[in-house]
Amino acid sequence: MKLALLFIFAAAAVALGEIVPAEFSLPDIKASVVLPSGWEMTSESDDGVFVFRFGRTGNPGSGELPSIALSVTTKVAERTGQTPSEYAAALVDSPQDDGTSAPVQKGVIGGLPSLRSEDTFEGDVGKMRTVSVAVPNDKSGTLYFFAWQAPIDEPLELEAVREKIIASAKFDPAF
Repeated sequence: MKLALLFIFAAAAVALGEIVPAEFSLPDIKASVVLPSGWEMTSESDDGVFVFRFGRTGNPGSGELPSIALSVTTKVAERTGQTPSEYAAALVDSPQDDGTSAPVQKGVIGGLPSLRSEDTFEGDVGKMRTVSVAVPNDKSGTLYFFAWQAPIDEPLELEAVREKIIASAKFDPAF
């Protein structure tokens, strides 16, 4: 009975044009994120650095499709000479050369501390905004880094999607 009700609510949400989320497992990094329906994931890795791109599917010729990237770097101290927290602070505190930056915000994502920065700059298609969220794990030596780039006038719906994806991240504290 519960399954039938869940199916009916999901079908109704799709019919109304609402986003039906689905959890995507990221077994290589022992994590997961929730993505809206119609989004897909691609990934690549090299020597303990993993890059996941999440984006809406569609006709690539129909304009810019929204996407967000998650890069995961293991053994940060060996690679950079800094703890993941120090490296995260350096990454989010480096403003665009030709733009403006908001103050770095602190928070918690997936049970780990996070640092967030937002910058604006003039891009090829006009005024752009980047949102960077670094999630350092000093105990395991890993850094998770979300990056989003969109026109400054991005629709509020896309902003909400971005925030839901980032907030949904679950990380294994031992990875």
